[in-house]
Amino acid sequence: MIREWEEEEQAFQYEVTDGAARLLQWKGRALAAVVPQEINGMPVTAIGRKAFLSNKKVQEVYLPESITEIDDWAFAYCSSLISVRVPRRNIVFGKGVFFECGKLDRLLVYAQENVEADNGANEETARLLAAVVYKLDAPYLLDLMEAGSAQWIEKWDAKLLQILHTPDREGFSKTLLCGEEDYGSKENNLDYFMSQKRRGKVRLALLRLLSDRELPENIRHILTNYLKEHTKGCANEETWQVVKEEYGTEKRYYDLLLETGALTEKNFDAVLCDMGCELAEMKAYLLQKKEERFGSGSFFDSLSLEL
Repeated sequence: MIREWEEEEQAFQYEVTDGAARLLQWKGRALAAVVPQEINGMPVTAIGRKAFLSNKKVQEVYLPESITEIDDWAFAYCSSLISVRVPRRNIVFGKGVFFECGKLDRLLVYAQENVEADNGANEETARLLAAVVYKLDAPYLLDLMEAGSAQWIEKWDAKLLQILHTPDREGFSKTLLCGEEDYGSKENNLDYFMSQKRRGKVRLALLRLLSDRELPENIRHILTNYLKEHTKGCANEETWQVVKEEYGTEKRYYDLLLETGALTEKNFDAVLCDMGCELAEMKAYLLQKKEERFGSGSFFDSLSLEL
């Protein structure tokens, strides 16, 4: 029998099996969905199949320490979902739990009986764990008990290197065969396909360099070189394109470009010119950085904020 639960802006349908509640469909209006630990004395142990499917409103989800199962497609197509907080315990994950959750940035793992215990200290792990389900496509790394350990990070890096070393055109033939009805579209264009592959590699390199806990120097070197080889002024400019289009208002990405050598005196003016009027604040920040690093600017610099 399907039952209803509601408390202020939190609401969902659920069913009871063997004395435990399974959340079937989220009905709440809040931006942050908070799943209760129990209902009428019964523990909430499962998030059912497609429970949050295609929810366009929820940005955060807080799951209680009683959760032991998250079923197939539970959060699929939640286009606004940014963070999910889960207990550090063995949880059975179904297929495609976070499929097409393009904004998912953090899977925060908290210690049981202390929701705040890992908050902050686990921020880097949270970002790497979120990437497992979307950027790495490595469900075997969705292990909440092992996440953040040296062994887990080593396996994460191994998957990263595998992706980085995969030829950009690999998989294109399969895409072409599966999309015959769209023959001629940009998705079936080899150059576009390869550029998207490089963008994916850039996103991973940026993420790992900014979340560099236990990052071996040899892998840091590989990631740094990849960014430098695909920055502004190179044959392929995906490093700069990703930073400008996806992280254009975040200073830490520009700082990383400077630190890695992907932004240099040689390509600085071209970068400034390419930023346009929309990123005026960041252009001012970069002009200051340029003067600090390379000395007084040129006449072009004085005009760049107005371009």
